[in-house]
Amino acid sequence: MVRSRKGIEMLVNLINITYCAMKLLPYQDEAFSKYQTESVQEFRFALSGQIRQQVFYAIFVKNIENSIKSKTIMNALKQLIRQQGYHL
Repeated sequence: MVRSRKGIEMLVNLINITYCAMKLLPYQDEAFSKYQTESVQEFRFALSGQIRQQVFYAIFVKNIENSIKSKTIMNALKQLIRQQGYHL
């Protein structure tokens, strides 16, 4: 819990910087350009969903590498991930 005045000011500044970054990102990267007219909350929700998917795929591929070591399955999974538009 933040209790000092300085800590509260730093937290508010961090929140403001994060908000501004979420507003500017759709204008800086064409991959997110469809979110230019959306609210920050909508964009944050979509972005967090994409991050969760990428983390899931990365962990899944890592577990496959550690347990199976099958080149055919790895190539098929990597092809599927590339088709989905994600990069490892």
